Amino acid sequence: MSDPTTNYFVSVAEIAAKLDQATHIAQRLSLTASNARAVALRAGERAAGFRPLTDFIDRLAEITISSSKKINLLASRLSQTSADKVRADDAIEHFHLVYKKAKESPFIGSLDSQLELCEETQQALNTKYNKQIDQLSDELAMLSSELRNAVILATLSRVEASQAGDQYQEALINVADNVEGAAGQIKDHIKYSQQMVSTLEEY
Repeated sequence: MSDPTTNYFVSVAEIAAKLDQATHIAQRLSLTASNARAVALRAGERAAGFRPLTDFIDRLAEITISSSKKINLLASRLSQTSADKVRADDAIEHFHLVYKKAKESPFIGSLDSQLELCEETQQALNTKYNKQIDQLSDELAMLSSELRNAVILATLSRVEASQAGDQYQEALINVADNVEGAAGQIKDHIKYSQQMVSTLEEY
């Protein structure tokens, strides 16, 4: 198995990078909603059914941006906990080496209280680490679930676009394609991040 320290930090860094990319895509999605709203207004009553959909596109973008920020914060905290966990693991390993090398020393027992303190710290950090992993996993799953609505949203957008007349139909269908494409890209980033979380659960 490769060095756990490297795995902790590489995985957390990759999660942060993927979610940063998802945020940029969501920001473009928000711009798409603004453009769609402008086209729908120009189309008037023929695109009346499309206007509420732009609110849903905005909401999808807002949820993605907000959730990405929260996930990045969780990833940052997990990184710190990982660092503390590695230090505690290393300290206990060194204690055990000292006990092994100096087992005949009359004063070796003086280390018992410090080892016990380190083990308590290690246990607390393991609990904290696992809790943060669960929180990160839950947040990623929630965002992934929200993104499933984008497929429905794109389908509804295409239906409403078909009612807008030839002059506006192409522009509104383009909006639907952008929504579906953006959501697909974000979902890929989320899926990759979930795979990274799975690797973190192994350590």
